[in-house]
Amino acid sequence: MKQFPEKPCDICGEIYTPTGPAAKYCVRCAAVRKAAVLDRSSKKFQLRNGVRLGVGKGGNNAKGREDSQFKTGISFFIKTVKVIRDEIRYCERCGKDLKGASAFQWATHHKDHDRTNNVRSNLELLCKRCHQLEHDCADNFSKVQRLDRKIVGNSVPEAPDTIAA
Repeated sequence: MKQFPEKPCDICGEIYTPTGPAAKYCVRCAAVRKAAVLDRSSKKFQLRNGVRLGVGKGGNNAKGREDSQFKTGISFFIKTVKVIRDEIRYCERCGKDLKGASAFQWATHHKDHDRTNNVRSNLELLCKRCHQLEHDCADNFSKVQRLDRKIVGNSVPEAPDTIAA
């Protein structure tokens, strides 16, 4: 082990042999200083002396719209949808049992169609079929098919409006 030249302690002035090139304090003063630094960094010290805890330090306990990071409540929605499925279990329109259904067989629907309104009373558990009927997905699909025929020039002929006799 390398020996460093003796030097005086920065706190008490006592001559000591340092353990490293950057050592500033003797053994006794180093222990006292370490305890003081640890005490100042503790939450109890900060609370006792009026230091306000910031975000990321455990002091931000606000929930919902009061939280500084709140935008649309999507995190509440993500956490709640599986709980809703387990609580309700059945499609609220047709009554289909969704207990063992995969994530592709059910949906949590917003009754007012506003995806940012994630309050519990606005959410409804639906099977995939009822959810597609609610949003008229079949009508939209047929519109897309008609557009594809016009744009791509699909060889499938359009049905004539009148039948020739």
